[in-house]
Formats: sequence, C-alpha cells, structure tokens
Amino acid sequence: MLNHAVILAISNPHHHSKLTYNRAHAMLPALGKPLVTRIMDRLYRIGIREYTVIVGASEGAVVSYLNANWMPDVKINLMIWFERDNLLRMFKDLAEQYQKPFIVCGYNSFTHHNFPERLIKMHENNPDDLIFSGAHNTLSSTYNHDYGVVENQRVIEITDDATREHELHKLTDLFVCGQKMVDYLRGISINPTQISLDFMDIARRYIQSNESGLIAESNWILQVEADRDLLTLNTYLLKEGHDAHILSEIPYTVNIIPPVRIDPHVNVGQGAVIGPNVYLERGCSVGHDVVIKDSIVLTKGTLPPKTRLNNNIFTTRGKILD
Repeated sequence: MLNHAVILAISNPHHHSKLTYNRAHAMLPALGKPLVTRIMDRLYRIGIREYTVIVGASEGAVVSYLNANWMPDVKINLMIWFERDNLLRMFKDLAEQYQKPFIVCGYNSFTHHNFPERLIKMHENNPDDLIFSGAHNTLSSTYNHDYGVVENQRVIEITDDATREHELHKLTDLFVCGQKMVDYLRGISINPTQISLDFMDIARRYIQSNESGLIAESNWILQVEADRDLLTLNTYLLKEGHDAHILSEIPYTVNIIPPVRIDPHVNVGQGAVIGPNVYLERGCSVGHDVVIKDSIVLTKGTLPPKTRLNNNIFTTRGKILD
C-alpha cells in the first residue's frame, strides 16, 4: 500500500516572491496554514501517514511548525538540503532505504481538491509506472516551463517548448514514483558535476533513458510561483469553504460579505466592509471604515482608516501587487 510521501519544502527556484523577506517560501500562508501543510493535509486525507520532508539548511521554521502544529499520528523524517547539494543523491538514498513506491510533492504544487484520490487509483492500476500530474489549464499567473509531450496517455518527453505539435500537458511537481522508478533511482550512478535542483530534472533524466511515464490529468494546476498565485490559491480555498471562519471578535458595525477567513488576534475597526474573498492573517490590523475585497492582509500589516484594498496583498511594506 502506498503510504509514504516525500515533500520538497526547499525554496523552488521558479518561485519569486516579495513576501519571503521574513519567512520561508514553504511557510507562506494559505488560510491560516503554511503552504507546505496545506499540501500535506491533502495527502493525509488519502491515507498517507509517513512523510520525508526535505528542507533547506535555513528553513528551520518549517520543522518547528510541523513538530508543534501538525497531525499527531504521522511519522515525519527530515532531510536537510544544503546549497548546491545533489537532490538526485538524496532520492537515491531514499529509494535504497524504502525500496517501495512513494509520492513526491512540492510545497507549492496544487491541484483540485479530489485529485490526489485519482492519482492513488491510477497508481493502484499501474504500480510500476512513474505518474506525472498535469493539466491543459493552469491557474498560475505565469507558466513557462515543463510541458509533458503525451502520446496514448504516456509522457514520452519533457520540454519547455510550448509550440510543439504534440499533445502537451503543463506539469506540476506532484508525482507517484512506481516500482520501476524506485529501482531506477536505486541503480543510478551519481555524477557530481550534474546537479539536480528539482525532481522534474530527475524525471526528465528517467524519460531520457528510454522510459516513459503515465499522465494523470487534473482539471487545473496551480504552481504558486508568484505572489498573485498565492492570492489565487487563497481565493480558491475560500470558495472551497472548508476554512472560511471568523476567529476574532468583530464589531457589530462591520459588514462581512462571505467567504471570509479572519484568524485569531486580528483587530478590525468600526464600519469596515470585509469581503468577499478576503483573508486576514493573525496579527494584522484593519482601521475603521476600511473596504477590502478579493485580498489578503498579512501578519503585522496595518491598513489605515478608510483605505480601499481590492485584488491585492497588503503587508508591513504596503501593497505588493501591481
């Protein structure tokens, strides 16, 4: 039974954010939880109970959060990635240790809510195959890398050329490593001059060795690689409805237009209008007669009275989206 997931909590080289001056990429907020635990929640829901979390040497906040705040009935193993370390070597070590199929998922790789169940069912029917996750549609504000060239539901090549005449799927960093991929990793030779910075590099190398993989097609993918993508994700989660809660005491003169998420310890002034699609993170403050919609206010951000905030992210440094 598939029960092990490897979570890549290393800062993704494609992820460029103005919000990481005071927190790790994987700790950016998604309705009251870090991105990395939003991903892990979805895998937990389908029965995954053992996790290997690969973190950067300076990303101790991820480790602290998982130890203090996540599920009590899971086993979490930690691997530390140092700058210029070879990710391929780390996956070879994992394959040699576990010798069974496992999931690989990036901290910022999102699909629709029920997609992990589809992925597991495909693995059950194809236990030997490397399974890619992809879609024709992306919710990301920018996407310019990693297309799967697909023939008869099999990924035969990975390319960054979006003009190819073959059927193309935009790929996201969510995989199932079937038994053939595990055996491939166990037997691979490590060339110290070839540095793999993400798992897609490893999957590309596997395909180039005259192998192929299956494509599991999602309705959409969302790689959180820009700050607008973070806003898109939070809006989607609000509309999904599972964590649209108001956890602070709000004056009766405040007009709430659902869906809205307000964390504990948020101050909201009289006469404010909040919503729809608004997330106020713990420790932020909203002045009187403020109007906010389709936006996020992050921790310690203070919106002055009578401010209008629309389709933006507000921080201690002000609005960050153009």
